[in-house]
Amino acid sequence: MKRLLLHGVCALALLALPLFAQTTGSIKVTVKDKSGSPLPGAVVLAESPDFIAKRSATTREDGSATLVALDPAVYDVTVTMTGFQTAKNKNVQVNSGEVASLRFNLAVESVEEELVVISEAPVVDVTQALTSQNITLELTESLPTGRSYQSYLQLVPGVLPDDFSSTGGGNPASRSGLAYRDIGGEVGDSRDNFYYIEGINVTDPVTGTFGANLNTEIIQEQKVITGGVPAEFVGAPGLVSNVITKSGGNEFTGSLNYYHQDDSLVGDNDNRGDENFSTFDTAFTLGGPVIRDKMWFFASYRLIEREDDVVTEDTGDFLRTVTRDDKQFFGKLTWQATNADKFTLSVFTDPTERDGSTDRTVTNARNRSRDSGGDRFILNYQHVFSNSVLEASYSKHNGEVSDFSAGRDPSNEVIFLGGNDAVNGVDINVANTLFDQQLGAFGEDIIDERDNDSFSLSYEIFVDSPFGNHTLKIGAEFEEHNNYRDRSFIGGSEYTSIDSRNLAALQTAGIPLTAGAISDLSWTDTQFDVYNTSDFNGLINTINARSDRESFYALMDTDGDGVITPEEAASAIVFSSTAGNPNGMINYDRTFQSEDGAQETKSEGTTFYIQDTWDVKDFHFNIGIRAERWEHFATTGQEIYTFDWEIAPRLSATWDINGEGRQKVSAYYGRYYDPIRNNMTNFAGSLSGRVREEQVFINDEWLTYRTRGGPQVQDAFFAPTTETPYTDEFTLGYALDFGNNMSLEVNLIKRQVRDILEDYDLSLYAIDTEGNTAYPGPIDDPDTLFLGLDYFGYDENPGSNFVIATLAGGKRDYEGMEVIFRKRFSNGWQVLSSYNRNDMEGNTNSDSNADFQGDVIWLDPRSPNQFGRQPGLIENLFKAAASYEWDNGLQVGGSFRWNSGIYTSRTRLASRRHLPVLADEETTYAGITRRWLEEGAVGAVKNPSFSTLDLRAQYRRDFGLITAEFFLDVFNALDDQDAILLQDLVAGQGATGFGDAKLFQNPRRFYLGMRALF
Repeated sequence: MKRLLLHGVCALALLALPLFAQTTGSIKVTVKDKSGSPLPGAVVLAESPDFIAKRSATTREDGSATLVALDPAVYDVTVTMTGFQTAKNKNVQVNSGEVASLRFNLAVESVEEELVVISEAPVVDVTQALTSQNITLELTESLPTGRSYQSYLQLVPGVLPDDFSSTGGGNPASRSGLAYRDIGGEVGDSRDNFYYIEGINVTDPVTGTFGANLNTEIIQEQKVITGGVPAEFVGAPGLVSNVITKSGGNEFTGSLNYYHQDDSLVGDNDNRGDENFSTFDTAFTLGGPVIRDKMWFFASYRLIEREDDVVTEDTGDFLRTVTRDDKQFFGKLTWQATNADKFTLSVFTDPTERDGSTDRTVTNARNRSRDSGGDRFILNYQHVFSNSVLEASYSKHNGEVSDFSAGRDPSNEVIFLGGNDAVNGVDINVANTLFDQQLGAFGEDIIDERDNDSFSLSYEIFVDSPFGNHTLKIGAEFEEHNNYRDRSFIGGSEYTSIDSRNLAALQTAGIPLTAGAISDLSWTDTQFDVYNTSDFNGLINTINARSDRESFYALMDTDGDGVITPEEAASAIVFSSTAGNPNGMINYDRTFQSEDGAQETKSEGTTFYIQDTWDVKDFHFNIGIRAERWEHFATTGQEIYTFDWEIAPRLSATWDINGEGRQKVSAYYGRYYDPIRNNMTNFAGSLSGRVREEQVFINDEWLTYRTRGGPQVQDAFFAPTTETPYTDEFTLGYALDFGNNMSLEVNLIKRQVRDILEDYDLSLYAIDTEGNTAYPGPIDDPDTLFLGLDYFGYDENPGSNFVIATLAGGKRDYEGMEVIFRKRFSNGWQVLSSYNRNDMEGNTNSDSNADFQGDVIWLDPRSPNQFGRQPGLIENLFKAAASYEWDNGLQVGGSFRWNSGIYTSRTRLASRRHLPVLADEETTYAGITRRWLEEGAVGAVKNPSFSTLDLRAQYRRDFGLITAEFFLDVFNALDDQDAILLQDLVAGQGATGFGDAKLFQNPRRFYLGMRALF
């Protein structure tokens, strides 16, 4: 009892430290005699050439023992007991965060001979409901994959393809994670995952995408969690990936490799111009003992040099040559001070320099260079007591994504109006190219650094009771995310302009060139966003604060009542001036940087959890609670919002059918909170430094209608009622170990995403600072969309441009089924195959980004025709990967992936967003008569199904102390270049017409590699 109390005091004393992604696993052993009676007092020993310490335990009264804090590796487990024959189980795979269950039935010792029994290693964890896959060395080194841990995610069941991504991929969606964004109509990238390397959270705190790269040669195991997450792990709407690195060993080992690909190894592109490129990718690793059985090291360095000739998307004309240099260093030192005490220090860096953009849709005028990457380290301490484990860690992650404009001219976004039909008999469409649309330069220099600092502690103790065995685990976590930004416009401003040919066409059609008139045009695909109510209100407030307001009233107060209404302001804005425009175009609006200055915001998160894994014979219950709280701080250092403590229950029950550790059924319920990222902290917390003024040209001058940044007008407040978004998961599962390292798994999943975040214009949904509302209908209608100040927790409008709040009525509902068959590598072959059936409906694409749903009434989640099939959904997904190795060193492998096609919406373009189209006719809802969304527009576009076959051939041969490997990867071996994504914008909106193919599979490509192992 005193020992238990002492352990508890130690844990509480260190509770100020936080928890990382778990990097160790366990082996649970049950020892019985031949009659099935438990054997207490048996000694169980686990050892591995990849793990310094040996773990041993003595079986309890029920014949069970647990070996804890084991690094992911393959172990030999030996059971000895006086009077019984020794039993040994070889090749027991231990995975992080999992329990490998072994059963031993010892025979009475024979005097004639000593018998060692070799039993079969389990492949199903029957103690928990966790849904995950371990991407092992045997898998990645035998299959055609990209040379990154992000590409390995495509092996995981249920993970959607990222072939559609315009940003290079690596952030695939899974389950309820979004794979579609209105902004840019971006498909294939998800911001709903968490990424860890060696327990360090390397998720970009601003974008929610991966924030670090590494040499894949250092990976020991990649654990990818997709569901059934216990309280000790962070939860996510998507997936959680944790890379665990190699540690070295008692023998010196290493590798030297070289990988190559250039345009001569890529087939002809049938759909767009071919590009010339070449890569140089080389790396070495070295590991071994510093002090045998006490201290090991492992180090790696990787250099990647790539050169691309970029050609235009439409014509294939040469644009520019872009070079990229990546340098990836890793070092790890492991010191086993005693058999119970272990210290680990890991350091890794990934600086990357790219001197231009490889995006085919970016012209040379908009070209920019990028510096990215950073430095990271983690220090970990672990102590194993007789019946408990204490682990503490500290880490620092530095990331950078800085862009610099190649040209030194201001940015000028040119608008081209377009329509399905002529207006008053005049065709408004004006032919244009990317060169027309991208006048000026990138127009901005951006220094952007994103740091994560973390402290962690976990304490695990094993307690026997008359009602079963308990594994109690508590932990705490503290994280700090900092975002340092220093941004400046080239020439002090960035412009949005209208092509003069459009205005000439409008004049010919008899359409006045005012904001109000253009906004009333009947076509549904206007390419830009005419100022909304918030913009007009800001403009009026600016005018009212001026000493020369009379001149503006003479222009805008057309009815002479002493009040300028938004409608009058819309009529007064005339698009005709070219004054000050850097390219002589018609001024639409501009953003003027009135003050320079660096800005740094931060958020701090604190997490506590406690969980009990309760084993009662063949039943296993995991009962846990995770408590999370986040605070956000402005550039001035002041706290701008603290989210309340959120309590996330995680409950599961698992039945080990027949009690043999071979078959289980499980049920799970859990809640995952999705903390608000630093992009929203920046939105609400830019109270010093850089100041931008959004302006419109009127009355012969640029007039400000909104100020962003600085102390003058806070851009946004977090509304007092704002909640943290969360996902509820319900899962039923079944798993069967067939023997011979083969298993089958079936899961039924239901997820609900709620308390989704958005920004709101209070003048539309409540009142403005003058006490007026722009809500367009009766607020007492039974179906009213009006919210009022009470919904946001205010007594009066706080005076900011926007408020960040929980999106009223916003929801996403996911249901899915997955079937997984896996044979782990043995007898020269392995298989991982899966089928997933998915369904997801919702009424919002918002995902911690300020979009349009709180700014315009017709995009309100509760408005007509908004709820429907969720864009980004892929209903059917099949994957199969396998390899076979002969004794002569030849190995072949391949992977096949098929999907039924991704869904997008039927959209129009507004402020770079792909928004669902409006109906042709006006209808009335909630007392509001207007054109709402077209019925069925949301999730309306079914993109083509496609499949990909990738192959690998590899040959290995020993040359004394050195083993040589040579491989050839063939990606898209069948050279299928069919369309995978269609144009979702209605006619006149893009380079292709609505429904025409706009993205195709890449042609067949070969990849060569060689490696020397010693």
